[in-house]
Amino acid sequence: MPLRSAALAPFAATFGAIMAVGILVAYGVMRQIPQREALLAPGSQPASPDTPVQDARQLPPGHPAIQLPKEARDFIYSIARKAEANPRDIKAWDRYADVCFRAASFDSSYYAKSASAYAHVLKLDPDDLDALRGIGNIDFDQHKYDEAIAAYEHYLSRKPDDADVRTDLGTMLLSSGSADQAVLQYRKVLEMHPNLFEASFNLGIAYGQMNELDAARTAFEKAKMVAPDADARNRVTQMLAEIGGAAIPALPGSPRPVGAASGSADSSSFKGAMERMLRDLPIAGPKVASVQWPSATRARVLMDNFPMDQMPPFAAAKFMSDLKSGIGNVKSAHDVRAPVEIDICDAASGRVMQSVTE
Repeated sequence: MPLRSAALAPFAATFGAIMAVGILVAYGVMRQIPQREALLAPGSQPASPDTPVQDARQLPPGHPAIQLPKEARDFIYSIARKAEANPRDIKAWDRYADVCFRAASFDSSYYAKSASAYAHVLKLDPDDLDALRGIGNIDFDQHKYDEAIAAYEHYLSRKPDDADVRTDLGTMLLSSGSADQAVLQYRKVLEMHPNLFEASFNLGIAYGQMNELDAARTAFEKAKMVAPDADARNRVTQMLAEIGGAAIPALPGSPRPVGAASGSADSSSFKGAMERMLRDLPIAGPKVASVQWPSATRARVLMDNFPMDQMPPFAAAKFMSDLKSGIGNVKSAHDVRAPVEIDICDAASGRVMQSVTE
C-alpha cells in the first residue's frame, strides 16, 4: 500500500494538559505513525474484533465507536467557543480545525467539524496553507482522491518545496489510478530529499502499477537502504518478493473507469463527447446524475449532492477551469463554432447553481 508522508504538525503540546489520564499515550502515538495509509495492502485482512486498533479508521465492522474522554471533549469545546467568538481570527479557526482533525482518529464525527472549520478559514483566506493542507488531509483519510488532489495542488502552487505534501499528492494520484503522474511527483520529492523513505517506497509501487518492474525494483532497493526501522525494511522485502513473482496487483478502485455517455446521446456525437467529458471531470464527474439537452448547444447537467456554494474557493476554481477547458476541447474536436451553454443544476431541486458559456 502507498505510504503517507511521515511529517505531521506537532500536537503533543495542544493536548498535553488533558491527556494525562490514559489517553495521552494514544494521542501521542496517533499522529506519529509514519504511514496514514489510504488503502488496504493487497492481500491484507481487516482487523478482527480482538485485534488492537490504533485509531477509529482501523475499527472492524460492528465495533462500538471510540468516544473521547470528557476532558478531551471539553477541551475541544473550549477551543470551538474561542473560534466562534472571533470569526475572523484565522489562527483560532485553524487551531480548532486541526484539533478536530486529530480527534477524528478516535471519533470520525470530528471530520465534519474539522472540514467546516477549514472551509471557514478558506472563505477568509483562500490561500491559507494550514487550511489547504488540512482539507487535503481530511479528503486523504476519507479516500476522496480528486478533492485531496485539488487541495494539495493548490497548496503546492504556494509552497512547491514541501516534500511531505508533494508525497501525499503523489499517493492520491496513485490511488486514483494516475500512476504516471504519481511517478512525476515522487521523483520531484526525491530530487529534493533523496533519502525520504516514503517517496522511494511509493515510487516503487507506482512503477509496479505501470508494470515497469525493473524501475520498481530499483526504487524498492533504495527504499530498503533508507528504511527507518526493521518493520519498514520488512515491508520493502515483501514488495521485492512480489515483484519477483508478478506485477504488483492493482490498487482497489483504479484506474478510474471512463464514464459512459447517457442514453440521450450517441457516444460518437458532439453531445456524447460532451457527456463523457462531464462525467470524467475530477471531483464533479461522479456526481453527474444526468444530462439534458434543451437544444443542440445547451445542456442542463443535473448533479447529485454537489453543493457548489459550499466548495472551497480553490476547488470551485479548479472545477470551472476544467469545465471550460473540456468544453473547448470537445468543441474543437467536433468543429462546433456556436457558443455552448452549460447549466450546472442541483438534481434534487432543479436549481441552476452555475451557468457557463464557451
